[in-house]
Amino acid sequence: MTIVDEPEVASAETPAKRHGRITGAWFATVCALVALVVAALGLFWDFWPQFRPDPLEVIGADVTIVAVEPQVPLETWLGSARPNDPGGAAKQLFGREPSESELAQQGTLLYVRIQVDGHKHKNVSLAYRVFDSRSQLPFEPVGLPEPAASNIRRVELNAPSERSVQLLWLPSLQGEPHAFVRVALTSDRGLLAIGETGTLRNGRLAG
Repeated sequence: MTIVDEPEVASAETPAKRHGRITGAWFATVCALVALVVAALGLFWDFWPQFRPDPLEVIGADVTIVAVEPQVPLETWLGSARPNDPGGAAKQLFGREPSESELAQQGTLLYVRIQVDGHKHKNVSLAYRVFDSRSQLPFEPVGLPEPAASNIRRVELNAPSERSVQLLWLPSLQGEPHAFVRVALTSDRGLLAIGETGTLRNGRLAG
């Protein structure tokens, strides 16, 4: 009886199998790291939702002037706009310590409702211009010196993804029977929305 030896099966890995095994291990490691990072970000946003990026599900903006209040002292507006530090807001506005007469100056207060969606954590600006309703040309109300006159026309906002009401103050329109105010909301990408008052006579909405 003749016994035939069976060929030995090679136990060593081929280079192709070794490369595939290493690649698979790296892929599994990368997937695990990605899952860990995603889970960590989820926990971070759960504890600090204000840092969550905007999902961009809705993109848009709207501006509506909901009320006009005449004869409001500048100091009153500063107290409303910066209740925690009206004095610091006044110095920032004028670039110096303002006088009592400057703070007592009366003007027109605009209540502006804004809605900004899809611009979370991006800066936007709310600014106004005053126009003559007959000529449709802009003009500057007299009352504030520079740089306060330029600073007060624009408010920088950290855009929320929600509705809010902003207060804008402009020098008195007493003696101006044909005026209106246009408010513009802009970002670094351009104009987002505009809104206008009706005709103002001496700083009051015409009936």
